[in-house]
Amino acid sequence: MIRIDCKEYGILPETDVTIALDRLLQRFPRDAHFVLERGNYYFTPKFTHDYRLSNTDVLPQRKLGIRLREMENVILDFNGSHLYFEGQMQAITLDHCKNVTVKNAVIDWKKPLVAEGIVRNIGDDFVDLYVDPAAFPHELRDDGALYFDIGNDEWRKMGQGSIQFDVNTRTVRRDTGDSFRFSRIEALGDSVYRMRGRISQNLAVGNIFVLRHNAREHAGAFCEKCKNVTLEDLTFHSCGGLGCLAQFNEDVTFRRVHFLPNRAAGRLIVSGRDDGMHVTCNRGTVTIEECSFLGLMDDPINVHGCCVTVAEVINARTLRCKYEHPQACGFLYWAEAGDRLGFIERKHMTAVGQATVSEYALSDTYEYFTVTFDSDLPDHLLQAASDPKALALDNLSNTAAFVCRNNRFGSCRARGVLVSTPKPVRITGNLFASSGAAILVAGDSNYWFESGECHDVEIADNVFTDACLTSDYQFCHGIISVCPVVPEPVTDLPYHKNIRIHHNRFDTADTPVLYAYSTGGLTLEQNTIFRSPAAECRKPEAKGLIRLDHCRDVKASDNRFVGEFTLPTYEIKDSTALNLES
Repeated sequence: MIRIDCKEYGILPETDVTIALDRLLQRFPRDAHFVLERGNYYFTPKFTHDYRLSNTDVLPQRKLGIRLREMENVILDFNGSHLYFEGQMQAITLDHCKNVTVKNAVIDWKKPLVAEGIVRNIGDDFVDLYVDPAAFPHELRDDGALYFDIGNDEWRKMGQGSIQFDVNTRTVRRDTGDSFRFSRIEALGDSVYRMRGRISQNLAVGNIFVLRHNAREHAGAFCEKCKNVTLEDLTFHSCGGLGCLAQFNEDVTFRRVHFLPNRAAGRLIVSGRDDGMHVTCNRGTVTIEECSFLGLMDDPINVHGCCVTVAEVINARTLRCKYEHPQACGFLYWAEAGDRLGFIERKHMTAVGQATVSEYALSDTYEYFTVTFDSDLPDHLLQAASDPKALALDNLSNTAAFVCRNNRFGSCRARGVLVSTPKPVRITGNLFASSGAAILVAGDSNYWFESGECHDVEIADNVFTDACLTSDYQFCHGIISVCPVVPEPVTDLPYHKNIRIHHNRFDTADTPVLYAYSTGGLTLEQNTIFRSPAAECRKPEAKGLIRLDHCRDVKASDNRFVGEFTLPTYEIKDSTALNLES
């Protein structure tokens, strides 16, 4: 491996190096260690490419900054530099790379892609917010909406939905969540705006509202069809969509990748518009370790597959299928020859067969494709597939083991970790302060179509603080919520299996520690559960700290409950074969 000092090739701090760095990377695509002189570097959208990003708005082209394409045995070391991007663009793209590491950089926008407002006054039907014009350049236009300058001659309109953070704790304000909707904005002068609409009573002067604008168009870092890639020692201060998106890769590592606000630039809480790390349809092992998250406007981590529905039987070997989610469609690599696909009966979410792919062909639209198998499908699958929407398909080959260890999940909108994969999952040694469920074991082929029946999950040696489960979001029924979308569950045919929760410490304000739905082989052992005095019980529908719904083969033992809880220990519905310590 040769060392390449980038300054010797004209890549110097305080300049726009977009084209120069791209040419240098293309010149040495193999066995190279690139090192930049420490400093500030600038990138503008000079290149575009057709990438179909998972869980992202559909665009014909993505705007790119740094791109590594078909590179092998390469290290790109920014040496602690600050990288500044402009407008909607994808900061880093790794495409068909092997054995590549990108490290040691702070990634930011001079004009950030999400904004904030500070509460100055409160009324019955309004809240007055100060929006710092230096930190968040903006203007109120004649249509009554705030528009924000994000650079590159782009202005983006503020959308609906704002999250309030407590100024003292820097956590989502308890019992607020997604409750704020502003219907009208009035300028009061000196960058103070009166936001009228549905206003919660749980407000306080000085608190911080995150004001989302932009659209989910680009990831901060995007990896596709790579093998053994690592992102490490990177800090993201802003992002206009998903933070790091990895799809259709094998063996991906995120180490010491942080999503944190740039407080030196006047930003108090927000670090990104959407998820932190989104991991879709990967293979091998995905490792996320020693990372931290604060002020994201969606889940810090989401690991899942992508289900599609069967729309039509073409012949005994060929099916016409449909991507159901409008932001997860048109993939070039959803299936390839030799992949093993699983058939799912959607009402009960039960596996009903498997088959091997010989060909995958997209239609002219992003929505439909055909998949051909290497032999005729059995009669029972053909018969079921003749009923449109009855069956879903999941690519079992595009599933990864997941290691999530020693990370800090600060307060963000929604949940902490979402996981849906049949391969081994290890969530250990983490600190959670999520405003919703800290861990959601999800999976479905009916709503989000983020597939993944879990067979082997260990949740151990984590700390869950009393900032968890303080607001209501979808699927957040417990600090750990096992909540697949199963329309008609069958207790004897649970969707998720073999989940072990042990040696964790929970500090809960009398809210459910665990909610499990359609789950078998579940154990909850040797955990310590403290009653936090931070608030009263705020889950009126809950009837227990441990909630079991259509579960079987559940064991709970040697758990310590410290403090006086108003909720009983267990809430049980349609569950069997239980071994629960009283």
